[in-house]
Amino acid sequence: MFRYIYRNLKFTIKDLLKNTAKALISSFGILFLISFLVLYLSLRTSMKDYIGEKLFGKLAINEIVIYPKAGYGKDVYSTIASKRNTIRPSIVKRIRRMKDFSRVYSLIRLNYESKILVELMGRSKKPHAPLYGIEPGFFAGKNRRWRQFRTKAVLPIIAPKLVIKLFNNYAAVRGMPQFTEKQLIGFPGELYIKTSDYYAEEEIKYKFPVKLHSLTSDLEFSGLLVPNDFIVKFARKHSRDSGKYKKGYSYVRLFARVKNIKDLPAITKKLQKMGLKVKSQSDISKKTNRALEIVDSVSLLIGSIILILTVIAIFNSYLIIVHNRSYGFSLKRVIGVSKIRIVFNFLIEAAVIGVIYGLIGFFVGSYLTTYLSLNLSKWIPVLKGLVLVPAGKALLIKAILLSVSVSCLSALIPALFASNMNLFKAVRKMG
Repeated sequence: MFRYIYRNLKFTIKDLLKNTAKALISSFGILFLISFLVLYLSLRTSMKDYIGEKLFGKLAINEIVIYPKAGYGKDVYSTIASKRNTIRPSIVKRIRRMKDFSRVYSLIRLNYESKILVELMGRSKKPHAPLYGIEPGFFAGKNRRWRQFRTKAVLPIIAPKLVIKLFNNYAAVRGMPQFTEKQLIGFPGELYIKTSDYYAEEEIKYKFPVKLHSLTSDLEFSGLLVPNDFIVKFARKHSRDSGKYKKGYSYVRLFARVKNIKDLPAITKKLQKMGLKVKSQSDISKKTNRALEIVDSVSLLIGSIILILTVIAIFNSYLIIVHNRSYGFSLKRVIGVSKIRIVFNFLIEAAVIGVIYGLIGFFVGSYLTTYLSLNLSKWIPVLKGLVLVPAGKALLIKAILLSVSVSCLSALIPALFASNMNLFKAVRKMG
């Protein structure tokens, strides 16, 4: 019994090795299909992150941004307070009392002229720098050093990541070395705040030592960011420096965390009735999905064409293989080999070829992904910042299964033809 099984297994493996090399050439199209699939899935995932985070912003699904009437316009960052570019304190209090939110963070703007003095290698610069404030808790989970962002003797400041580009441009013009984000952390400076009116006879200004706490892309602002309690206390203390009362700061954004995401549509309507604008993750998802629908449609069309052409090519190749091996298949039927066994052996050959091309296609696709990631920004500058992440090992199994499925599907009908070879023709050929 065991000897019979051993002989049959040996015969099957020998026959498989003899025919696989020829079949590999006929099924070469699978390699392109799998490579395209791996490259496309990597591109899609990276493109979704790029569109969602780089172009539309980064928000958790339960977070919303509340804007004043000026919406997304430049008026929001104007140093002149108006009803259009600020949120009234009464509205802020009303929103904070809403039970729909678990937490509300406020971005406030100092309504005094502020400058930052920076000295580097014996040279100094003192540009205007609008000052904003926000609660340190806003950066929880976004900045590992967020607890250190609090008012103290040397005031920590956070700057937008655009600052590092401006800083390096300034350094390059003056023949100074370029700096990385890590090198700029802790960089010292002096903050100057002028509280007197523009036409005042006597200038009133205050100086504070500062250092760069970190750079961020979590907020859209054109200036410097400090803990909000510093601005509130400073404005309160110097509210009458000009001779008449001035609040000294305004609310320009609110960042709220919704308790129940299902209530988001109703909450948005409430806020819109207050004359405010709202941006949420749902808005970002819609924009992202619209952009990806186009990418998916085109990719699906290309993938379908490649799949159909691959199946047709392999199907025709297997028909030719069956014709060339017709004598062998007929001879097997004459000596008693069952139809099922012939079909099974033929599909095993196809499956082995599928495994081989699945493996090769996965690694070729991964290599192309890495190559594109390194060169895409050179070829298409507008996609600078798009990083293609090579497919993970989880996709390897899927790639192999798809490759095996395509190969076996293409071989099924030719396998049935092979199992039904005319026995009399075989006998004639033998004669």
